[in-house]
Amino acid sequence: MKQDEILVTRTDLKGRITFVNDAFVTISGYNREELIGASHNIVRHPDMPPAAFEDLWNTLKQGRPWTALVKNRAKSGDFYWVEANVTPVLKNGVIQEYLSARYAPNREQIVQAEQFYKSLNAKTVSIRPTGISAAMKAIKEVSIWKKATFTTLSLLSIAALLCYRLLLSGELLLMSGVAGLAFLALAVNLFSIQKFNKCLEHSIAIMYRLADERFRNSMSLNYNDRIGDFFRSLYSMQIKLNADLAESRQTATNASRINQALDDVQSGVMVADNNLNIIYINKSVQKLFSDGEQEIRKQLPHFDAKKLLGSNIDYFHKNPAHQRDMLSKLSGTFRSEITIANLHMAVVVNPVVDSNNERIGFVAEWVNRVNEVILDEEVSRVVVSATQGDFNHRINEHDKSGIFLKLSQNINQLMDTSSSSLNDVVRVLNALSRGDLTEKITNDYAGTFKQLKDDSNATVESLKVLIGDIKVATDSINTAAKEIASGNHDLSQRTEEQAASLEQTAASMDQLTSTVQQNSENAKQANHLAQGATEVAGKGVAVVSQVVTTMESINESSRKISEIISVIDGIAFQTNILALNAAVEAARAGDQGRGFAVVAGEVRNLAQRAAAAAGEIKTLIFNSEEKVAAGTKLVAQAGVTMQEIVSAISSVTILMSQITSASVEQSDGIAQVNQAVRQMDDVTQQNAALVEEAAASAESLEEQTENLTENVGKFKVDTNHRPLTKRSTYDAHRNEAPVKIETYQTKTKKINKPVLQTVKNNDEWEEF
Repeated sequence: MKQDEILVTRTDLKGRITFVNDAFVTISGYNREELIGASHNIVRHPDMPPAAFEDLWNTLKQGRPWTALVKNRAKSGDFYWVEANVTPVLKNGVIQEYLSARYAPNREQIVQAEQFYKSLNAKTVSIRPTGISAAMKAIKEVSIWKKATFTTLSLLSIAALLCYRLLLSGELLLMSGVAGLAFLALAVNLFSIQKFNKCLEHSIAIMYRLADERFRNSMSLNYNDRIGDFFRSLYSMQIKLNADLAESRQTATNASRINQALDDVQSGVMVADNNLNIIYINKSVQKLFSDGEQEIRKQLPHFDAKKLLGSNIDYFHKNPAHQRDMLSKLSGTFRSEITIANLHMAVVVNPVVDSNNERIGFVAEWVNRVNEVILDEEVSRVVVSATQGDFNHRINEHDKSGIFLKLSQNINQLMDTSSSSLNDVVRVLNALSRGDLTEKITNDYAGTFKQLKDDSNATVESLKVLIGDIKVATDSINTAAKEIASGNHDLSQRTEEQAASLEQTAASMDQLTSTVQQNSENAKQANHLAQGATEVAGKGVAVVSQVVTTMESINESSRKISEIISVIDGIAFQTNILALNAAVEAARAGDQGRGFAVVAGEVRNLAQRAAAAAGEIKTLIFNSEEKVAAGTKLVAQAGVTMQEIVSAISSVTILMSQITSASVEQSDGIAQVNQAVRQMDDVTQQNAALVEEAAASAESLEEQTENLTENVGKFKVDTNHRPLTKRSTYDAHRNEAPVKIETYQTKTKKINKPVLQTVKNNDEWEEF
């Protein structure tokens, strides 16, 4: 116990504790709740003699203060010595309670008390004196009025005896003088005793009034004796007590004002002493723990928010020793997060120091973080769902206020805008995947969302133009392919007829060889047949010319298709560039643009697929152009051959007319005719094979164009859409007169240029 410490308690008339100060709570080791209402015996040490406490109560019941050294016991089992001073507290002359003030004794007093109590327990001494000591004590305790009366009577007895002696000796005059002096002394003594007794009673009354906290007492200050000095010192003490009372009241008012302010602040404030016993909590702390009482009881079943005041904060910790060690070294602000079940709280602890910079306790500020934690969880749930592509979650705004409500509203607005814009993009892309090019984004957006809207709508418009042009081109290709197939079919039939005619001619020539005797008749017949062959050959030449014209038209149409596909490939390349730009903008947007990057990637994939399809069409058209070029070459050769056939038949006619005059040359002429016929048969067979190949190529082209038409037909465009490109050259010039057939080498030069350009574009696409 420190020398300057004062331990104060109040007890009722039955010895139950009604008040303890912080110093007593600290040194006793009990918390305030354990002390209030408990018997004062709770701190009695077993070494203390019962006689000491018996003397205490006997003295107090007589209305007298009691003082002695007492050995007390702490809750931990330790002990401490105090100089106990106990006095009854009177109200209107009636004892109401007992007030105790304890001071720290010195070592010498403790040694003496230990020896005395040891002897008292051994019953070798008594707490009250006996014999002469008791008599002396009784004499000392006689009241001053009785002592004065006894002295006065003793003096009167001596004066009476002297007067009696003087009367006997006849000294009447002297006796009268002695008697007068005796009575005068008696009067003065009685007056002095009465005055002293009156002053003493007045002083006692003032003292009791001061003990009753009544500090406005009048008293005479005009005495020039020791009594006057006593009243003046008493009056000075009363003035000092009044000043201290005013200062105490001012301090109490300030403390009450601060206490009231702390009670009404929104922040939770808790004050604890050095033993971590809670000595103050404001309304916010009380409400905080009352509202969270059920949650706290999940981990602390015996927790009672109503008993929080006076309890120890060790109650909240699983490892109190760690907390005590940390707080014992605390010199600045300490912050911590406490989670009890579903209750989340933040606490800020600061030490409280006195004027001597000595720590006298701790003040803690409690903040309920439940709403903050709930908002954090809701925001995390919404953001995680958004990163996973789910924009349907929202933060509940009904239980929010202040900045939490504003933050919730802003996040929900962000989710609404993101969800709406992405749903629009998904709707448009979904329509694109189904071939529907009529969907558009019509809602108004700003910033990156506006750019996404504009780019998506521009992509749809570009695809509309692209698909419209492809539809027109495929219709033209399909019509041309059908006409080519029909022409090849007719050419095939005519070639078969030509082959049959040549077979008949060969048979006739064989008959000429075997029947030389019928030369003249056979010559006429041969002449007739030769004329017929000339006509047939002429027709064959005409047919071959038409085939050449048709093949050239096919070649020209293929070249135009190649140019159209190049336009399609360019549009796909531009679409891919737009998708790349959208992906870059989405990347700049961070996590919020990740969904936009996915959309841009899908648009880019669609553009790449369109480019790949255009490349495949180019390849097919390139192959078709090669086959058409080959067919053109063969048909040109067939034309030359047919010209030779016409020349040969003309020669046969001349020979047949000269048979009669040149029979010697008949054998050679027949041999030449046979050879010519065989050559014509071979050429005709070759023409038939080439025609079949051309027919197969035309059928393949027709099938490919039908497939392309079917694929393009899956796309839905506006009925009022007009293609930006011109109709095919074939449709524009299909009714024009056939042009002169060029050589195979010249034609090859014309069709190679777009093919090379196609390959180049394809390489650029792969590099992109």
